[in-house]
Amino acid sequence: MGKQKVITVNINSSKIDEVTGYNEIELTKINKYLDDGWIVISKFSTVSNANNLYCVNLTFILEKEE
Repeated sequence: MGKQKVITVNINSSKIDEVTGYNEIELTKINKYLDDGWIVISKFSTVSNANNLYCVNLTFILEKEE
């Protein structure tokens, strides 16, 4: 096993594009780690606030061989 990192991202998806009907989000910090050789070994999501179902937390567990 190599080094590991845990990254949590909070996304508010309530801002839906009226033309396309969806909102596309690029996770630039996660992409940078992937470009640097980190691998996603696990991921999970949770609703961040039960009163606002448009917010979600995405948690990624990353690993990189030393």
